[in-house]
Amino acid sequence: MNTDPSILRAMARLRKALEKRMRIDDRAEELAVREGRPIRAGTLAVYDTAALGRKLRPMLEYDGRGWRALADEIGVTSPDLSRVMAGQDIAAGKVFAICDWAGLDARSFYRPPLGAPPPSKRPRRGRMFHGKSTETGGLRT
Repeated sequence: MNTDPSILRAMARLRKALEKRMRIDDRAEELAVREGRPIRAGTLAVYDTAALGRKLRPMLEYDGRGWRALADEIGVTSPDLSRVMAGQDIAAGKVFAICDWAGLDARSFYRPPLGAPPPSKRPRRGRMFHGKSTETGGLRT
């Protein structure tokens, strides 16, 4: 039986894509097991860029444009997107830019420093500022 070479090429591409997707899924399962544990052993606050990358990957793939074009639109560099996809740290401002573009809450990816107390909410009071302002004074001539 003779098989069309274009079908064989398409099947090979499909097999390669499925194998890649399986590796990504295996990595996601491995990272899910780590959920709840610190991202790294240090004591500093970080953003969970691995989780951000997992959320971002389908959006970038669906868009269909290259990372360079998307990075220009987002306001970051293409290496920044690459770092996020690899779970590496990037600057907080860039995390916010990416999350704003993707419609995600950047705060949900924030991990406080190890041993930090839970954030406290200070009660807001409906008081007005009653001091003197240096900006509201009239001009003297």
